[in-house]
Amino acid sequence: MPYSADINRANPGCFLFLIDQSGSMAAGLAGQPGQRKMDQAAEAINGILNALSLRCSQGMEIRDYFHIGIISYTSQGFLALTPNLNTVLPNTSLDNPFLTISQVVDIAEVEERRVKESDGAGGIVEVTRRVPIWLQPKAEYGTPMCHALAVASCSLQTWIGGHPDSFPPIVINISDGDATDGNPERQAHEIMGLGTSDGNALLFNVHLSDAAAKPVQYPDREDGLPDGLAKKLFRMSSVLPKPSRDLAATMGFTVSEHSRGFVFNSNVEALVQFLDIGTRGPSNLH
Repeated sequence: MPYSADINRANPGCFLFLIDQSGSMAAGLAGQPGQRKMDQAAEAINGILNALSLRCSQGMEIRDYFHIGIISYTSQGFLALTPNLNTVLPNTSLDNPFLTISQVVDIAEVEERRVKESDGAGGIVEVTRRVPIWLQPKAEYGTPMCHALAVASCSLQTWIGGHPDSFPPIVINISDGDATDGNPERQAHEIMGLGTSDGNALLFNVHLSDAAAKPVQYPDREDGLPDGLAKKLFRMSSVLPKPSRDLAATMGFTVSEHSRGFVFNSNVEALVQFLDIGTRGPSNLH
């Protein structure tokens, strides 16, 4: 069966996060008054990287079950004609944006942050915690999504060449709008056409929103989606593999065998759930 390969240090899994840092990411995020999209995107990514590191912890050892890459994309100047892509993790490049999960843990910066937690009695309290940080929020200029996906495709081809029998790589693209450098569907389908012996690469998309509309989560067809952008992102998203569908179902989502890894008009809750489902699908660690 596809998407069933064991994930181990010889055949690790791979996550590549594409982060839109265009100017509109400075706007507020739906369902989170006073919080900008770029802040919540960074907080969610930092949280999911910490969760992945905990999944790979065996006592004091971090086992290298995953390779992690983060590419941010914006443009140079207001005309948005020249793409500006950067890798977030140090000592990486656009050709090879990946670090092992143990290397990711080693380079984390630690900051004191105010976070909300359960008080154990049904209430919520705000406390100060020291938390690991990898991605800092940023927002300027345009959205060169075509270029970001093209660069991701090239780096994935190299990674797959070195790990032909691993669980297929997962790309998670987080953006708040349409591409300013063309139609990215071709580049998206190029990524989804790559693969290992265990199946095709997976591309998941989340659209952040400042609208109060209810998020559209894991649709199984484009009919009924609110606009052309939603339909485009649907076509750019992979069908959820069975492990991800099963996880989504346990979290209360209605999914079918045709549901795609796509959330439109996402608020902060939907963003966190999306990252959890997208990264916890491959759970067969050994």
